[in-house]
Amino acid sequence: MSSQSSDVKLVRVPGGITAESIVAALRGSGIPSRTQGEAVGAIYGLTLDGLGEVSIYVPEEFLEEARSVLSAGEHGDLLLGEGDPVDDVKPDEE
Repeated sequence: MSSQSSDVKLVRVPGGITAESIVAALRGSGIPSRTQGEAVGAIYGLTLDGLGEVSIYVPEEFLEEARSVLSAGEHGDLLLGEGDPVDDVKPDEE
């Protein structure tokens, strides 16, 4: 996604791994998104006192839909793939 003036900050999270998970969920829902954060946090893996925090941006026209995806994820209602709820995903049995 290219940086445009119509991009707005959706959320700021501690750490790139959390941010990448959110971006994957957004993109999986058809919402373009990008991250922006300090390089030193990514290099050293630090999330101390704001260092390592990452902001997630989406185009302004997708903001409400992106907020709905975040809310669904927080409440365990986020759907994956063919409409399978996250709670129905079980680890392989050995």
